[in-house]
Amino acid sequence: MREEAAERKALENEKKKIEQEESKFNAEIDKIKEQLKSAAQDEMDALNKRILELQSQLSDVILKKEDIINLQNGKAGTVYIISNLGSFGDNVFKIGMTRRLEPQDRINELGSASVPFKFDVHSFIFSEDAVSLEKKMHEMLNEKRLNKVNLRKEFFKVSLDELEKLVEEIEPTAEFNRTMLANEHRASLETDNSYTEDFVVDSEPA
Repeated sequence: MREEAAERKALENEKKKIEQEESKFNAEIDKIKEQLKSAAQDEMDALNKRILELQSQLSDVILKKEDIINLQNGKAGTVYIISNLGSFGDNVFKIGMTRRLEPQDRINELGSASVPFKFDVHSFIFSEDAVSLEKKMHEMLNEKRLNKVNLRKEFFKVSLDELEKLVEEIEPTAEFNRTMLANEHRASLETDNSYTEDFVVDSEPA
């Protein structure tokens, strides 16, 4: 519930920012329309072109605003599948749901403080009923839960092949990334190896 409240607050903040952009574009368009009333003929083309550009940008802003309203009022959202090789080991995945307009923002939060390494994203699946989709995936993988007592812990011990097959079955159009980059984890291991080699060299008798 705390996570959901935080996401709803983030959506509301994002909506306010977008509404400010909307007001800015409308004000700029109105300003140029006023300039058109007294503009010389050779200036009109440039001013009209600028209005079209601003109206195009305004349309994008309005679409974003509508997306946020849909996320706030409905069950729409994105189900994500992520891994963290350095923190949880191989074949351990977290399957969760976010209402964020940019789901990567939620993943960045998860990897910012609570774990030593960043998460890798294997799939983002947008759904008009993300709550039900997340529940369905959890139920299908219930036997593979790491924590079988606290069901709020959304970690599963499952192979990449099984997950890819599951995603393809549920949403054939969804992309699935098989690569576990774990860049920070692998770089840390290389650093450890470098320290070990340096120690061995320094420890050799003269």
